[in-house]
Amino acid sequence: MSSPTSGNSPVRSGMETPPTPHPISDEVLRAVYASDMEMYPAGLSYDRLCSWVAACPEMSICWSSPKTGILGVVIVLPMLREYWEDLLVGKLKEPTVDAHTMFPHNNKREQKPQAEHVEVAGARQIGDGKAPNGRISAVQENEEQQEVGLHVYHIERLAVEPPTSKQRRFSEIAMEEVTRRAAEKKGWKVVGLSALVATDGGKRTFQRMGFKNTGYRELFVTKVIRRPSYAAIGIGNSPSIPEDAVDEPEELDMLYIYPEDGAGGKSVSEIIGYGRTVVAMSEMTVKRVSQEEGELPSLLMSSNGNGCALELSSSI
Repeated sequence: MSSPTSGNSPVRSGMETPPTPHPISDEVLRAVYASDMEMYPAGLSYDRLCSWVAACPEMSICWSSPKTGILGVVIVLPMLREYWEDLLVGKLKEPTVDAHTMFPHNNKREQKPQAEHVEVAGARQIGDGKAPNGRISAVQENEEQQEVGLHVYHIERLAVEPPTSKQRRFSEIAMEEVTRRAAEKKGWKVVGLSALVATDGGKRTFQRMGFKNTGYRELFVTKVIRRPSYAAIGIGNSPSIPEDAVDEPEELDMLYIYPEDGAGGKSVSEIIGYGRTVVAMSEMTVKRVSQEEGELPSLLMSSNGNGCALELSSSI
């Protein structure tokens, strides 16, 4: 679940030390986890998040500078294409991604064990879309290259400073560094990038980079339970009416909408049912990559074509 913020994070040019990428510390990772769970409690455990970072630390990056401290972070999951394609349409849920079986491996002759599909606790399917049952088929890793999809779990700008005259967006710098590193990985053939975006800022960020919705969405919804109208049953303004006689919301319920659910042109309210209110919604987005030589490293470069610039704009 990608959750960019709205703060400013410029880095000035000239004599100042440019921001440097480095591994994410445990302190920063815990802060990222706490923030994500507060905004979008989708059932991810901290141990699972740590396993993602540990399995491929070069895809989890933090930027900092002596003046501003930590500028921002990005956490990307490199997934074997079979699993990545399932993630794009909701057959596989983000909190159940298993780094041991679903990330690329160095031993290309190794056959991955079958990974059992597990639903997120407390969530259920709605509409006509059907989540898969049973097991995900295994992949025989005997090819020279492994096809990999890069899923952006988290990208966030943290530092806040006044803007400068020449700037670049943090998202551009972060994603260029990620794609550069992925392009240099031996045995990887990157077929695309994806993100499950949960905020308006995140949606704008990935739309600007050319990502498109896959049609899979996750919603937190609530249903209001109406108490009987005391006036309607003849009690009127009787002092016996309880002071707490008001509408009370149920606990939040997490629902899934699959691509086929929206194929008939139904609105979200029609799909989730009468009386429910959407309080949060994430949308899966994807940008598929052509395998033409040189496209991946320059995929997310800024309009000026300067892939080496280190100036951050006031937007993510």
